Amino acid sequence: MKPLILRPEPQASALAEQLRNVGHDPVVSPLLSIVAGDDLPLLATALSNHDRLIAISSHAVEQAATWLAQQGLNWPAIPTFAVGAATAACWQENGVAAQVPDDARSEGLLDLPALHDVAGCRILILRGNGGREFLAEQLRARGALVDYCECYRRHWLPLDGETLCTQWRTAGVDSVIISSGEILRRLLELVPATEGSWLHQLLFIVPSHRVATLVEEAGLPAPRIAQGATHAAMVAALGKRN
Repeated sequence: MKPLILRPEPQASALAEQLRNVGHDPVVSPLLSIVAGDDLPLLATALSNHDRLIAISSHAVEQAATWLAQQGLNWPAIPTFAVGAATAACWQENGVAAQVPDDARSEGLLDLPALHDVAGCRILILRGNGGREFLAEQLRARGALVDYCECYRRHWLPLDGETLCTQWRTAGVDSVIISSGEILRRLLELVPATEGSWLHQLLFIVPSHRVATLVEEAGLPAPRIAQGATHAAMVAALGKRN
């Protein structure tokens, strides 16, 4: 197949390589780049003032880890959590063993026993700019004191949707890998109405039931749901071609 990869670099090229290894011919076309977040200079103080640490994106871990290394600082020895396997793997690469739910969503994190009795706990959530408020709201409802550290920002590239669609059609794209709800929304913003029928012909691969719901709410065909957002999960969902 010829899957379209929209996630930022370097993850896009790494996923493309894995797809080529199993016989696919991916088209790499990032819609955004990831840049350091404005809250990073406050990270050291924030870490010292909290007793639980949650990352809801591997980008957040990567940016935070890079900043800490530049400052000669280490992660604190406090209970640490990851929203899914990809984020947990990033923690592991940085020497941190994180608890991770089977259900790679905020709802899955909230089901972890270690986050049930959190009254009085100070919890720091590492994330990008914007995003869902559900996790923080539910933790606060359980009595926790919750703060954010925006470790990265999504920089949406200035792209022309009509030009992109022409390029993708010419390349023979027949499927698209959607790694987040934000990327889906940006894709739908870019694709002109005249390309709607082409978009409906594509096989969508998504990392979770939540993103699958967003695809269907947009009026698109039911997507194929991968077992998480890791590259291995996305490759497995698309299937081998060799």
